[in-house]
Amino acid sequence: MLKKLPQGAATFRGRGLAFVHGSHIVVKVCPECSQWNAPRAADTGVCGWCAYVPFCEDVEPVVEIETAA
Repeated sequence: MLKKLPQGAATFRGRGLAFVHGSHIVVKVCPECSQWNAPRAADTGVCGWCAYVPFCEDVEPVVEIETAA
């Protein structure tokens, strides 16, 4: 692993959705094919649709945007 992974909700360079727990990546939405991942495949860290395997270098924390009231 090249860098410390952000913990919690994450994206892959702004695409997809994942959750990081320690060094384990759970891929919920694939950044390549944009499909929701099946729970069993998500837990393995691989897309069940297109077999995308995430690179640790691509993982970024989710940035929440404040909305004006």
